[in-house]
Amino acid sequence: MKRLLLPIVLLASTIGAAQAQQPANSIGIKAGYGITSLTGNTSTGYSSKSHSAYQAGLMADVYFGEVLSFHPEALYTKQYFDATDLTNLSRDVDYINVPLLARYHADGLFFEAGPEVNFALSAKNEAGTDVKSRDVTPVALDYVVGLGYQLPVGLSLGVRYDGGISHTTRTQQPTT
Repeated sequence: MKRLLLPIVLLASTIGAAQAQQPANSIGIKAGYGITSLTGNTSTGYSSKSHSAYQAGLMADVYFGEVLSFHPEALYTKQYFDATDLTNLSRDVDYINVPLLARYHADGLFFEAGPEVNFALSAKNEAGTDVKSRDVTPVALDYVVGLGYQLPVGLSLGVRYDGGISHTTRTQQPTT
């Protein structure tokens, strides 16, 4: 019995020490600013000017070890686009963005990557007419890569690139 007790105590203390090094899981709020643009392939025949985009929502960090975490977010995002190749084509689109990111942490610095699912809530043209059902894909998939720095007080600053995997607009040319 004594031979079995020592290995169990050593194993328990090793697991306890490993748990003590793992950072605490966290939940927080997020606000961001971005620059968006919409580009179409040659069949759509348009591209857009870059515009400001704003977002706010909730985020979490669930750690799987000392340096690796799962970082989901739920963000309300407002995006705009104006087509450069067509006249009178402008859209204001509201989304719920859900990035599902893996983060690698290194002394405050973090690298992140993963997919993002975007749910279109509304889309309006310049006249204020609802054009969501005819111009905007209801669910779109993106990829996200980014890097940032988390301050010891918990505030983090970062930059990201979101690229489209699926179309955000219907395949036909949007109507005015």
